[in-house]
Amino acid sequence: MSNTRFGDGNDAIAWAAQDAGVNYISHYPGSPVNRVINVLEESNHQYIINHALNEHIAALSVMGASLCGARSLLIMKHVGLNIAADPLNYSAVTQIKGGMVIVVGTDPGARTSTGEEDVHWYAPQFNLPLLEPATVQDVYHFVQQAFELSEQSRLPILIFVPGRLAYQSSLISRNPSETIKNAPLPEFSFQKDPDTLINVGKRAIKNHRQHILRLKKFQQQSTDHFSTHFNPEASFGVVTRGASYSICYEIISSLDLTDKIHLLNIELTYPLNINCFINFAQNKQKIIIIEDQDGFLETMIKREAFGLIQCTVQGKDLFPIWGELNDDLIRKYLAKEFNCLAEEINNDNKLDIHINCPERPGTFCEGCPHRSSFYGIDKALDEIRLEQGDHLQTSTGIIGGDIGCSSLPPHRTDWLLCMNAGIGISQGIAHLLPEQNLVSTGGEGSLFHGGLIALQSAVENEINLTHIIFDNRSIAMTGHQNSPTSTGKVDLEKLLEAIGVEHIFTVNAFVSSQTSQAIKEATKLHGVKVIWVQGDCALQPNPEALRRFKERKLFIHNELCKNCSLCYEQLQCPAIILTAQKLLEIDLHRCRRCAACLDVCPNNAIEVDDCHAG
Repeated sequence: MSNTRFGDGNDAIAWAAQDAGVNYISHYPGSPVNRVINVLEESNHQYIINHALNEHIAALSVMGASLCGARSLLIMKHVGLNIAADPLNYSAVTQIKGGMVIVVGTDPGARTSTGEEDVHWYAPQFNLPLLEPATVQDVYHFVQQAFELSEQSRLPILIFVPGRLAYQSSLISRNPSETIKNAPLPEFSFQKDPDTLINVGKRAIKNHRQHILRLKKFQQQSTDHFSTHFNPEASFGVVTRGASYSICYEIISSLDLTDKIHLLNIELTYPLNINCFINFAQNKQKIIIIEDQDGFLETMIKREAFGLIQCTVQGKDLFPIWGELNDDLIRKYLAKEFNCLAEEINNDNKLDIHINCPERPGTFCEGCPHRSSFYGIDKALDEIRLEQGDHLQTSTGIIGGDIGCSSLPPHRTDWLLCMNAGIGISQGIAHLLPEQNLVSTGGEGSLFHGGLIALQSAVENEINLTHIIFDNRSIAMTGHQNSPTSTGKVDLEKLLEAIGVEHIFTVNAFVSSQTSQAIKEATKLHGVKVIWVQGDCALQPNPEALRRFKERKLFIHNELCKNCSLCYEQLQCPAIILTAQKLLEIDLHRCRRCAACLDVCPNNAIEVDDCHAG
């Protein structure tokens, strides 16, 4: 039985897992694959979902489920693979029982990430098979097929899905397995296997050898994970992988080069079955490898095919290792190579889709608690500087930044790197510069991801550090997943006390003066101080926020306004607008009624009407 549905790469991953009979899913949310879990949660399929607090935990839990015979799916983004690297280095030696599939959303071009790190190099480090889909339909097919491949080889299977495919939509042909569909729920069990699972000493060497032999067997048996297109007699070859394939296919067709180029798309990029490439290269004079990022496929091909072919092979000497390869870059190269720049390609029917659109960076939503929190931080550090008599220094102090909604423009922090970099880097600076005005920041999602350990490390090392926890009760940046503070299962204040934090301040995120005052008090104390800034995400309003939005109105009285522009230029709330008459006004269609502006205004020019209904 088959059916066709319209969906994107996230849908394809979820539907494929369902149709393959997945039993267990664990993830840490991250774009571009953050929506997979939402699709899985919408279904009534019988599987267990584990919302892990970081990728390390997610990887280990999936390994445990697979050892019990469950078909298990692990989902994360590319930078999350760094966190999961430790357990995944051991994943293949365990000889899992149930199929274990690891889907990683990659981000060439850094559209949804702080970096575009190329994680392909983890495949040879883990010695795990790596499949790369070229279309949304391939995403579905590869994920569904990977469970069976994993069980046959007793190896976890990696599948990399770039943002171009994760967000791309198309018709997806689904083929649910009738065997899986009609089968009763399997009986899971864990079998003790000390020879494999107690992986130390001589056992570690033996298990590593067996792992490599299984991988070698997988490589030898995988003879069909590639496709060729256009003219096999052509002397010019193009080799691609993943999303680059579709671009190359379309460009070769549109430039009318189908008779002059032979195209090879490699789907299994590790371990590479070099025979498909050697056969492809037999009558070639020149081969170009076109792929995003560092040139992983090019490296593997040149290593495996060294001395076995006669033609020229080029790749990253022609195309950049940064950014995402696009149509224009590849088209210009091929047009120049084949001297068809001057050829007109049916210009009458050509669709010009180029739009000169300015960059529109994200920013805090109206009613976001981070907006007023950062206003309070800036104000406190500036006042501390002035109190210390530093009237000439323009910098207000150092603000350690972390990943999350708090990292959105206008980027009020002094660095933005990886998860827990806010508190981590700040510790090194605070240790060396104890007199420097410094606060570290991070959301509650980041705290439970790994920041709690960093915080305890600061306590143990007696570092003089003020850390601010932005608690909006949601892992909002990647899809509004629940955080431990939103479920009510954790008492954060008691938890902080338990790890040795002696000074804890609790403030309202929407009252910036409370944040400022807490920072000023904290700087007078020694040791680790935590300021717990509480304010719900505007896109997940609590009942009180919904009541305020329905019943509250805010107005700016222009006769009282002194045009200080603090609310407009420094708080930068999008709901406060400048009219054609150069007057400030609150746009009630956008205002979330958080009243953060009320605390900012020094002239009492903003009025809150809580009696208005409708």
